[in-house]
Amino acid sequence: MKFKIGDFVRFVDEPIEGHITSFQDNDIIGVTDNSGFEIPVPANKITLVHGNMRRDDDEVEKAQVTTVPPPFVERGIYLGIAGEQRDGLAKFFFINHTSYDILITANEINSTKRTGIFAEKISARDFIQFYTANFTNVSKWPNFEIQILRYSMLPHNATTTLHKEFRLKPLDLIHPKENDELLGMKVWRYELDKPEENIGLDKLKTHFISHRPGRR
Repeated sequence: MKFKIGDFVRFVDEPIEGHITSFQDNDIIGVTDNSGFEIPVPANKITLVHGNMRRDDDEVEKAQVTTVPPPFVERGIYLGIAGEQRDGLAKFFFINHTSYDILITANEINSTKRTGIFAEKISARDFIQFYTANFTNVSKWPNFEIQILRYSMLPHNATTTLHKEFRLKPLDLIHPKENDELLGMKVWRYELDKPEENIGLDKLKTHFISHRPGRR
């Protein structure tokens, strides 16, 4: 029988088992038992133990596991307002559903002046509360100037800094709330990274010409 280094064998005449660790002259094989001692034994005095024949240096074919990364989410940065009007307190959140980490600042606009009220990093798929107000004074809620810088180490489309002004009107609260899965609650939600609609100069010109008085 042909043996290999690492084969698990049993002595024919003695109750000894071990792994083959060397081949010596005169058909002598070195077998190392559990005590760590190598015992020289003639090749015809050992037999292979079936079922435990794998050696440490055997090549084991491993299944190739392919991990499919989740899709990169480009849009989904919201300003959310939570609370019940009867309770009085409104909580303002920035909610980031995108795959970007974002750096975000919020200023309160007072005529030509700006007063900073918030600046923070928000990780991908995370949120943060940045302001509170009272529902009884909706008409006096601030006019926010919001700037957002998007960042990711994953491949993504080129982005620019977002610059938005946001002011909530009392009539905006007539609309129903939306359930936000990140917050785990219903909020009035306003998308901050929604692309600006650009009807274009030609469309604008066509619009005014088509609505010119006396045109048939």
